[in-house]
Amino acid sequence: MMVGLLWIFGCYGASIALVHWCYRRHRDTGRNVTHVLLLTHNNQNQVEWYIRSLLFFSRLKGREVHVTLADEGSTDDTLAIAERFRLEYHLDIRRFSDLESLDDWIREHEEKQVVIVRLGQQDGLVTAYKAM
Repeated sequence: MMVGLLWIFGCYGASIALVHWCYRRHRDTGRNVTHVLLLTHNNQNQVEWYIRSLLFFSRLKGREVHVTLADEGSTDDTLAIAERFRLEYHLDIRRFSDLESLDDWIREHEEKQVVIVRLGQQDGLVTAYKAM
């Protein structure tokens, strides 16, 4: 009786492992990456909570997000705060001095799903969460 019970639990555990393996294999092949471009200019009060909440909600929904922070000449601690997140969350930090370099970045990512958010405008934050 004990051997039969061990076989039942073994088959049950193997089937669980097989289902998880198939799910992860299927999930990784068709994954779309959403590129989020955060435009900042003296937004030290908003940048940390926005990056944390963006990454939290993307993990919660099971979507992969690549975040690029584009600074437009901040004089406060915006870049210092973003630098702390750079290694931990693979954040890409760029400094755009003119509109032409921003247009070049957008042209590089034309074929991809891109959400552009200017942190100084609060109405754009709501639509960025809905787009993901």
